[in-house]
Amino acid sequence: MKLKFKHSLLVMLSLLSFGYANAQSQIIKLDSENGSFKNFPILPDNEVFAIEGEIDKSIKLVEIAISEEKSGKDPVLYSWNRSLNNNSESFSVIITQPLKAGATYDFTITTFKSLETEAKKKILGNILIRSHHLIQSEVILKKNEIRVNDTKGLIKGLNEIAHQGIALQRSRNGIEFNGLSGLVESEIKKLNKLKIKNLMRKRKTIEKDSISVAALNKKIDYLTELILTEIKPFISSELVEQYRKYVITEVKTRKGNFTLPINGGLYAWNLNSNINNVSFSNTGLTPGVGFTLPFKRSFSVKGKSISSLGLSLGVLTNKLEDGNGDRYGTPTINLPVYGALGVNIFRVIRVNAGVLMVSNLDNPTNKLKFLPTFGIALELDAWIGVRK
Repeated sequence: MKLKFKHSLLVMLSLLSFGYANAQSQIIKLDSENGSFKNFPILPDNEVFAIEGEIDKSIKLVEIAISEEKSGKDPVLYSWNRSLNNNSESFSVIITQPLKAGATYDFTITTFKSLETEAKKKILGNILIRSHHLIQSEVILKKNEIRVNDTKGLIKGLNEIAHQGIALQRSRNGIEFNGLSGLVESEIKKLNKLKIKNLMRKRKTIEKDSISVAALNKKIDYLTELILTEIKPFISSELVEQYRKYVITEVKTRKGNFTLPINGGLYAWNLNSNINNVSFSNTGLTPGVGFTLPFKRSFSVKGKSISSLGLSLGVLTNKLEDGNGDRYGTPTINLPVYGALGVNIFRVIRVNAGVLMVSNLDNPTNKLKFLPTFGIALELDAWIGVRK
């Protein structure tokens, strides 16, 4: 029995080793000179794959946006961020959300270089000048009041200036600018119809004009500075700027096949028996064959090669035997039948946990019983046809 168990354990370890050896993801290479993928590949479907390319050492960040044509869905974004001591001249991004079979995708691959302090100051300066001009055009003096021509239009315009000013930049620290806060909007609304009568008492006409203009400029300067304080956290971070962009369109995935996963492996079980009021436990590993009904064709867990959650059904190739020597199987076929839930790992290994349905074949009056089982099996897709 011990020899048989060791042999079964060796088979299970061999299955895992075989699965791991076959689990290497497909690699799609970027041709940076031609702005395309090398060798015009057909993309894999329903599985994790990698996109790799050669880059200069000065490249600090790579972004990849993948969008399915005519789907109307937002692009799926991935990124590669150079670590501190990484001086390689290549990048590798794992695409963890599998692509659909028989679909067409567009890829946008963007590389970014670091920004120096002077370049950051220039970005802030441009936003400052444009914001100041827009505020001046919308905020006016009317008699003894400060008026805002179009409050909503001004807020929208300031947001557009800010977003346009940093459209080509990214923060390697993960800091994002999502728009001006409610504080800016509140200050603009306060500014509208602000009365400055108290400043005008007992003043000559020329002095009144000068004071009004000074009050207006002070408010405009305050508002401009407030906008800059909201953008500065993004600008002050480890900022990078777009260097090159590669747009690769109409890349197709392979046509999916109609397949049924067929598997064969070893299943663990335990039978308890009673001999002269003494309980005995008999445990073993028995070969089994079956098929899987996938619930979902693919998914990913932190980029690992885990996919195809499903229900496996099948039979063990030998009857079970308890301590009494009684044989167990399912009536009619005389073999144990199993049903189990499991996942596919390394693309060719199925790990299952479920139940065995058996009854005592040497005692026809014995009822069906359900035994817990755990199995590991080699799984391959049986080809049925090509999906149109």
